[in-house]
Amino acid sequence: MKIRADFHIHSCLSPCASLEMSPAAIVQQAKAVGLNAIALSDHNCGFNLPAFGKICEQQGMNCLFGMEVTSVEEAHILCLFDQLDKAMELGEKVYDSLPDIPNNPEKFGDQPIIDENEEILGFAEKFLISASGYDVSSLVTEVHALGGLIIPAHIDRMVYGIIAQLGFLPDEEFDAVELTAHGDPALALNYPIVRNSDSHYLNTLGSTHTDLELDAFAVENIRSNLWKK
Repeated sequence: MKIRADFHIHSCLSPCASLEMSPAAIVQQAKAVGLNAIALSDHNCGFNLPAFGKICEQQGMNCLFGMEVTSVEEAHILCLFDQLDKAMELGEKVYDSLPDIPNNPEKFGDQPIIDENEEILGFAEKFLISASGYDVSSLVTEVHALGGLIIPAHIDRMVYGIIAQLGFLPDEEFDAVELTAHGDPALALNYPIVRNSDSHYLNTLGSTHTDLELDAFAVENIRSNLWKK
């Protein structure tokens, strides 16, 4: 199975993303640009994952359920699962670990939780850009215990990239590292590389992607394929 994947996409739940980024619109746009696998990875929670999963199932889209966690060190870390319940379990823990700083909609925008029909179910009350209570090492342990993939995001960026935050790429059991479209592969050291769009707007979705060859779409197969490259 040839996979053209974008595993770093934000929905309207993320305060930095456009309100046009509903799960339904994301899946529609992904299909339009030729992707056949995507992941929803909002900041520090998984509230829009159930709707995303329903739409992907209806539309025949391979998907991973994820989030972009901000570690204690303020590094962005992608956490990806092929089981919704595992993603929701981690999402609840990460959200609960966020400081009790309320979102300011007038300054940062709303953080809407929506269903598959684009109906608003409520709003995430905590400010989702805050750092969670998880450091990088504990997050690696937690994600792997739940059967997921853990990938430091956009490691070549000067803001929220793990190298910029720590001064180095730590020796952890990461499943890969993410580079932006033009990021230097030398930064990845010996880790496999993925490239994703980090889309906050529909018109950038799929602008950068990762190609995989899988027997079946599952976390273990993705991990094995990445380490073969």
